Amino acid sequence: MGTRTSVYLMLGLLAAMAPAKADPIKTAGGLVAGVVVSDSAVRAYKGIPFAKPPVGDLRWRAPQPTEPWTGTLVADKFGPSCMQPDPTPGHSIFTRIFYTPIKPTSEDCLYLNVWTAASVGEKRPVMVWIPGGGFRGGSSSVEIYDGAELAKKGVVLVSVNYRLWKFGFLALPELSTESERHASGNYGLLDQIAALQWVKENIAAFGGNPDNVTIFGQSAGSVAANFLMMSPLAKGLFHRVIGESGGAFAPAVSGSPALRGLFISWLQSLPDAEAVGSKLMTALKVSNLAELRQKSAEEILAVPSATRFESAIPILDRYVLPATADEIFAAGRQNDVPLLLGSTADEGSNFPVIRAVATFREDARNTLGPLADAFLGVYEANDDAQAARTSAAATRDLRLAWPTLQWARAQAHTGHSKIFYYYFAHHPPAPPEERFVENLGKDLGAYHGAELAYVFGNFVPSEWPWTETDRELARTISQYWVNFATNGDPNASGLPQWPAFDPNASSVLYIDKAITPGPIPNQKYIALWDTFAAKWKAQE
Repeated sequence: MGTRTSVYLMLGLLAAMAPAKADPIKTAGGLVAGVVVSDSAVRAYKGIPFAKPPVGDLRWRAPQPTEPWTGTLVADKFGPSCMQPDPTPGHSIFTRIFYTPIKPTSEDCLYLNVWTAASVGEKRPVMVWIPGGGFRGGSSSVEIYDGAELAKKGVVLVSVNYRLWKFGFLALPELSTESERHASGNYGLLDQIAALQWVKENIAAFGGNPDNVTIFGQSAGSVAANFLMMSPLAKGLFHRVIGESGGAFAPAVSGSPALRGLFISWLQSLPDAEAVGSKLMTALKVSNLAELRQKSAEEILAVPSATRFESAIPILDRYVLPATADEIFAAGRQNDVPLLLGSTADEGSNFPVIRAVATFREDARNTLGPLADAFLGVYEANDDAQAARTSAAATRDLRLAWPTLQWARAQAHTGHSKIFYYYFAHHPPAPPEERFVENLGKDLGAYHGAELAYVFGNFVPSEWPWTETDRELARTISQYWVNFATNGDPNASGLPQWPAFDPNASSVLYIDKAITPGPIPNQKYIALWDTFAAKWKAQE
């Protein structure tokens, strides 16, 4: 066989292996061509720009509309992830599941992805995924977020990137001055709103219904969904919300030192955020905004932060976010839409824990002062093993479960739409040799993010010993999510009945090998945080 013949055969083989191209779709920006997902009717359109690249003079500005393009944009690969610090080093399941792949990264990152099996003219429900990552990391390109399986169930699935950390939430007095609204920061939230505006304008071309959009996210993505429910700028752009393990509810940034050290708010004041931005300018030896915009992204990333949350959380700017979550929901000013919320049973297992009982008690007294006795009376630790478990439980309740539950309670108090609440307790089959950073042992339990393999139907890591029980549970959970996106209620024939949430009744759905309703979980712990939050508010 000649060399030329071999080359032709190889090219033919590669062409046969390449994904089939999907017919171009006309969007406001121009024609977009995707690819057909193998062995299905789903078409994927990856890396569609929804705003101009926020670079140069557009760095730290609200996202601007894209320039229309000529010809056909081949949308067959993800756009770059937004600039962010490198994920947790070392062999970490959490890094592998939720931060792979992250590279390449770029400031030119405002892209979204669409999976659909619908035809033009259909009006399928739309689900818009907001990735988590603490507002400092994450990407829509991560394998576990692939939208094909949900699209097979009858929705149009959209996932989005948004600016992160010092690029997404930096405030400065000079930035506030140049803004027509006299506010700065919250560029990451403005990116999410711009993506939702793109969906409203373009999703019908993909067979989606712009009048039936569900936003959903996990961890910081869930907190972001909570903020969008609070923002008047997002009104009318979505019609349902799913929040998984995260809420924007935390006492305001004031009060006693003990309480201030206890609660982590996902919202910083504009003056505090501007002060952090000014520190960045000092560290980079620049005297004005123009000079700061000339610094490379790598130089900005290289400046260390005093805390993990510096320049990484949304801002009470009185524009995107006009007030705190407590204030907005208490006044009934939230975007009142059906809500599905919940958390996992072992949220704290993939976070650092305190392993020694003496250190646990000392940390409680240093952090809580006069409140430490009440804390230690509920979160008991009599030996090192119990201290590790209790430390993880405190992380689960305070950082994740309590704010999520507060979101449901607040909506129940002033909202008029149905709420559904879950508690995910199923243990994915993590093998014994796998480890999170400082995890609690061989069984990681229902860790932070454990439900996502079941929501998306993507069993990641693929080498884990997933069983038919896992696959059946995924079929049930994803159907609940699709049903909710379709009509605001997860229930349907053939599924265990999910009662609407009532703070005073056994109306939480416990999701495990068996799926049954029950009371609000971990009530003695939740009651402690309720008490501490009430003390905080009394001191404001």
